[in-house]
Amino acid sequence: MNNYTVTVTGSTGKTGRHVITQALQRGWRVRAASRRDGGQGEWVPMNWSDQNTWAPAFTGSDAAYIVLPAEHPGILDQAPAMLRTAADAGVKKIVLLSAMDVDTAPAGTLQPVAEQALRELPVQWAIVRPTWFMDNFTTGGFAAMTAAGHLRFPTGEGRLPFVDSRDLAAVAIAALAEDGPAGILPVTGPQAITHSQVAASLTAALSRRIEYTSIPAEDFVTDLTAMGFPLEHAWHMANTHIQPSTGQLLVPVTDTVERVTGSRAYTFEDFAQHHARTAH
Repeated sequence: MNNYTVTVTGSTGKTGRHVITQALQRGWRVRAASRRDGGQGEWVPMNWSDQNTWAPAFTGSDAAYIVLPAEHPGILDQAPAMLRTAADAGVKKIVLLSAMDVDTAPAGTLQPVAEQALRELPVQWAIVRPTWFMDNFTTGGFAAMTAAGHLRFPTGEGRLPFVDSRDLAAVAIAALAEDGPAGILPVTGPQAITHSQVAASLTAALSRRIEYTSIPAEDFVTDLTAMGFPLEHAWHMANTHIQPSTGQLLVPVTDTVERVTGSRAYTFEDFAQHHARTAH
C-alpha cells in the first residue's frame, strides 16, 4: 500500500502528529496539511481562513483525517464546506474527529453540524468520538496545572475514561485504511478514573507531588480565564467537568481501541510513565 495517500489536517496538533507517525509506519504516503511544516510527511500549506488552500490539500489523496479547529472564527460554516471540498477533490474515505458528547450537544453547534454534513457526502466515512484526552494534563490546556503541581477542577470524585491520544490515532488509522471500520467509533481509555487517581499517577511517574482539589465552578472559570481561555469557553469547560460529579454525564468505557486495533488501550499509568520518559 505504498501508493495509498492520506491527507492529515491539524497535522501538528495533539492527534494529527500521531496519525501521521502511524500512517508513515504503515508505509502510506502522507500529506500533512497545516499552516506550518511539522517535519513529518509531505507538507501541504493549508489555512482554514483561505479556501483557495483547501482543494490542493486533498487532491490526489485516497483518504483524509479532518480535525476541526473549534475556536476558529466562522468554523460552523466552514466545516461543511471543507468536507465537501475534500469529497469533490476525489477523497474516497473521510475520518472526522468529533466528540463523545455530540448526541447531547445543542442543535446547530459545530460537531452535530459537521457530522451531519459528512453523512450526506458520497464518500465512505467514519466519525471518531473520543472522551477527554490524557494529554490535556501534559501538553494540552491543563499542562500548567500539572507543572504547578496542583490540579483544580470542579469534578469532585466523578469518574471519566480518559483516553491517550496515541490510542485515538490508532483507531483513526484503522478507519483510514481501505478496508477499515466505518460509522461511529466511540473511543475511551480502559477504565473510568477520578482526578485524584490522575494526580496520583502523575505523582508516581514524575517523582514530584501533584495534588488534586475539587473547586467551585466559578473558581475554575477564574483559573481558566487567567490562563487565557475565553470566558464563554471557560464556562463550557466548567459545565462539562461538573457533569461527571453529579451523574449527568455518564461516559461508558468502550472496547473500541482493542476491538479495532487489536491492542489494549493505554491506562493513565501507562500514559504518565510514557510522558515522564519522553518529556524534555
